[in-house]
Amino acid sequence: MRPDVLAFEVAKLLAPHLPEAAGLDVDAIAELLAPPAKPEFGDLAFPCFRLAKALRNAPPKIAASLAAELAPALAAAGEAGLIAAANPAGPFLNFRLRPHVLGALLLPAWARGERPNFSATPVHTDQKIMVEYSQPNTHKAFHVGHMRNLCLGDALVRLLRATGHEVVAANYLGDVGTHVAKCLWGMEALFADQQPPQEHKGEWLGKIYNVASNQLEDWEKAGKDGDTAAAAKYAAARARMTEILRGIETRDPVYRELWERTRQWSLDEFDQIYAWAGVEFDRVFYESEVDEPGLALVDEFLQKGVFVESQGAVGIENPEIEHMPFFMLRKSDGTGLYATKDLALARTKFEEFGVDRSIYVVDARQSDHFRQVFLTLKKMGFAQAELCEHVAYEMVELPDGAMSSRKGNIITIRALREQLAEALWASFFTALRESEEGASWTDAEFEAAIHQVSLGAIKYGMLNRDNNQKIVFDMAEWTKVQGGDGGPTLQYVCARSASLLRKADERGKAIDAALVSGERAPAPGTLGDAAELALMREIINLPSAIGHAASRLRPSILCSQLYTLSRAYNRFQQQCNVLRQDDEAVLQARLLLVQASREALAWGLSLLGIPAPERM
Repeated sequence: MRPDVLAFEVAKLLAPHLPEAAGLDVDAIAELLAPPAKPEFGDLAFPCFRLAKALRNAPPKIAASLAAELAPALAAAGEAGLIAAANPAGPFLNFRLRPHVLGALLLPAWARGERPNFSATPVHTDQKIMVEYSQPNTHKAFHVGHMRNLCLGDALVRLLRATGHEVVAANYLGDVGTHVAKCLWGMEALFADQQPPQEHKGEWLGKIYNVASNQLEDWEKAGKDGDTAAAAKYAAARARMTEILRGIETRDPVYRELWERTRQWSLDEFDQIYAWAGVEFDRVFYESEVDEPGLALVDEFLQKGVFVESQGAVGIENPEIEHMPFFMLRKSDGTGLYATKDLALARTKFEEFGVDRSIYVVDARQSDHFRQVFLTLKKMGFAQAELCEHVAYEMVELPDGAMSSRKGNIITIRALREQLAEALWASFFTALRESEEGASWTDAEFEAAIHQVSLGAIKYGMLNRDNNQKIVFDMAEWTKVQGGDGGPTLQYVCARSASLLRKADERGKAIDAALVSGERAPAPGTLGDAAELALMREIINLPSAIGHAASRLRPSILCSQLYTLSRAYNRFQQQCNVLRQDDEAVLQARLLLVQASREALAWGLSLLGIPAPERM
């Protein structure tokens, strides 16, 4: 179905009454039609500013003239017509739609599970897009702060695919570098008397890394304060880390085996986390695979004259970035930097996948780095550099401040899962288990529901704030099911609507299949209650929110619309009796609205990576 199906139908009725000089075809008119500032003004509004020049008249007068011209056609259509009234309001012509006709055009496709097709809209392009996100480092802890990147990147992939784009989901794992050497040094120097655990080895490496980092910081600080013994320990540790790193880079069998074995522990943990989160990647890149190509690239573009030498180092002059005019790409000792690998990675993306647009989901602290990378790619001759984009986001904090390994308040993903489950049992699921409805649930069903709602809590919490705003991770607020404003509350609305439809089936009041197929339309006089109209308006607004979220790379736009849709559904169910309804036409129209609402809300949640439970 068209995302703007109602606007398109109104545009077809309006088009014959507009002058050719306006240059507006049906699609252009549909694009201009939008909800008015207030619902009481109508369902759609057409701005008449575009007609002022062609008609040589003021927009308010044009709106009044169009309303008068449309009146006979609207009267002739009667109860079967979509437009019930066309009323001028200043420079706008407001349309009020006939509820049952609106319902017939809008609801059946949603109820059947059809999805808006964005291929003919401005939101869609023919670009092949790569979204790179997650990017954890091996040998370090994967914690709740990493979830913002994971949730944001996954949502962008889903939104872009939903709007018709070809998308490659990519990950870039930091599996080499100083952090690896630090962890392995800590393993031999500080954890020599400990054996790796049978499970959660990746998490154990993260613990070692944190302990090692803190120890090195303590020795370094003490050394600067005059403690010669601490200074000697720090120097020896740094020398040993250099030796470990060199051994890995030169493929010394002893160091290489240790690196590969411990690296796999982290990769296994990442795979478990991604499986739990329902995230999949089309391509996983590794720093280790672009290390040597990065250095070769520096030599290539140095010979081409794009890069220059400066005091033994190699880089590029980027005076456009005044506070960082020289972008170093190879240090004087011949080693590369993160930037070196990012350039080699970009080339691999362009050549291996032929991507037109490359999106990097990385925290806001790297904004200057990516300005340099994109500018350098442009000077290297890559046309795709114009369509490289850094989606920056702010950090995740706890209610009492920033997370810190030194403070010991980092929440690993395993701990996060346990805490989410504990909070959800306390806030909702214990009462459900003790209720009559919950008595029929199996342990497996409770476990599946806890998993689904945990994802709703963490993903919605990570996505409902704008990218440029910090997030405060608040377990109690995020896990509220009833009366909250997070993901679990929206999931509960999905479950309530599914429960209502099941009860209708059980009572012999199942929805008429002819209504869902569109063979039969809702009866005149139905769907006119204020709560019904408000709910249909929010379903109408959903495709637009999805389009805006995808084009602006802001999933928070969709979160806001889904929250508004869920509130409209709750008001509808409170104010409009569905099952205890004697009027069969009203019953059927409302069941159609319930099914369409559930499908719309469930699909919107799926674009955030959030499941829509059938029961809660």
